[in-house]
Amino acid sequence: MAKNKLTQLGPSTWVMEGPTNIGFIHTSDGVFLVDSGNGKEAGRKINQALKQMGWQAYGIINTHSNADHIGGNDYLKRNLSCKIFTPCVEAAFTEHPELETAFLWGGKPVKDIDNRFFKATPSKVDHILTQDCKTIAQSISIHPMNGHFFNMIGVETEDKVLFVADAMFGSRVLTKYKLPFIYDVAAFKATIARIQAISADWYVPSHGSICSDIGELARLNLSVVENLETAIVERLAHPAHFDHILKAVCDQFDITLDCGQYALVGSTIRSFLSYLYNEDRLTLFFDANVLYWESKP
Repeated sequence: MAKNKLTQLGPSTWVMEGPTNIGFIHTSDGVFLVDSGNGKEAGRKINQALKQMGWQAYGIINTHSNADHIGGNDYLKRNLSCKIFTPCVEAAFTEHPELETAFLWGGKPVKDIDNRFFKATPSKVDHILTQDCKTIAQSISIHPMNGHFFNMIGVETEDKVLFVADAMFGSRVLTKYKLPFIYDVAAFKATIARIQAISADWYVPSHGSICSDIGELARLNLSVVENLETAIVERLAHPAHFDHILKAVCDQFDITLDCGQYALVGSTIRSFLSYLYNEDRLTLFFDANVLYWESKP
């Protein structure tokens, strides 16, 4: 697909497909963007697409605060005076992106993840979307889609197009990275079920192909979650500490770690351990100041 080409999904809804799919929603106030991509270059491409269509951008709806969703904010806000809309916890990360690398690393991060792929340029949020907020404009509805990150949202247009953000990942992304980043496993599962209950003509994952039937993608993402749960529970038939669990999972799923993957996969594994423990499927104990995990019989 040619650069900056927009795919029209309804009278007022377009998508620019790329590493992060970007939504363009035409309203009486101007165009709302769904996310802004990873960095200044993504912002430039969005600006070019707006110019090609003769549109005026009004606002950016950030589904969540990961760098590949807010990276173009600063460029677009400075050049187009876009207003930024984002949920409450995500707003803190958007205005202070160093929080993301600290969160992922669990402390002061190593320099290897101090880059635009993990830490976007800060951008000022104009409107914080509360949990009870259902609409942004007359033609735009929002849905809570927690799980992948803290307060992630999905965006639905009057054309029955649902942008599902990172609530589900496309098959190519899952094949490449093996495991998606998940912060809250229980919420991730619940969000998939909630999306399946929403009737839309088109579903747009941020990292995947546009589809008219979300069922197959939902099953694929749930199977990845269930496979990881099974792998962890089976590995913990005997007690193990975190590094041994991480190694076993990476070996099983053919993942090679570097600092970035260590932060992402490591955080996800910790979330799964917490989930399984909170669901009473694991136990934990300390021995000689080492935390061990073990499956319950």
